Amino acid sequence: MPGVDPSSRNGRAASMAGIGNLMENTVMKKILAMILLILFLAAACILPAFAQEAPAGKTLIVYYSRSGTTKAACEVLGKALNVDLREIKDRNNREGGLGIIGAMLKINLGVQTDTDPEKVDFGPYKNIVVSAPVWASQPGLAMKTFIENNRFDGKNVVIFITSDSFIEEKYQEKHRQLVKDSGGTVAGYFQVQATDPVNGEKVPRSKDKIMQETLKLVPGLQKALAGR
Repeated sequence: MPGVDPSSRNGRAASMAGIGNLMENTVMKKILAMILLILFLAAACILPAFAQEAPAGKTLIVYYSRSGTTKAACEVLGKALNVDLREIKDRNNREGGLGIIGAMLKINLGVQTDTDPEKVDFGPYKNIVVSAPVWASQPGLAMKTFIENNRFDGKNVVIFITSDSFIEEKYQEKHRQLVKDSGGTVAGYFQVQATDPVNGEKVPRSKDKIMQETLKLVPGLQKALAGR
């Protein structure tokens, strides 16, 4: 074009390119800001949801298991809740029918057994889950003895029972009272049946099925441990 300085055209081109780059950078900054805002809002919504399900304070599951059924249930429960476990053992032999009958007689007579451990330091824990099978309408002798010999003052206690049949309310209340007598506050009561009725008989459930049934209780246990 006549009369137009080439250097002027180059200057205008450079200026336009600079404006384009500036606009592109501004748009990118706005997009990045929007992405960060969306991520922040998503985190603000998601984190409280996890916090609502998290138990208030550390939780310990203490359990007694003679045949391994209650142990299997508590192990899967411990993983689901991400809590600590401690097994309570009976120092006396409870294998076979005679072992159980002897334990039931002691329960009815109010006699204790020897447990390993005898006591547990609950200091680091706010919530305690006590778990055992039911014998003679009471938690298994080792767990009954353990509860009687330990103090649960200031602790929220959830009772988790494995049983051949559904535990009626009047017996549930006896279990709650056992915990209350040792200073605990009962925050919940849960149970899983260890047998299924088949042709009028009680047939033991597989450990896999018991673990599946236990996992169904997790939402309720989380609420109980969180005090809701």
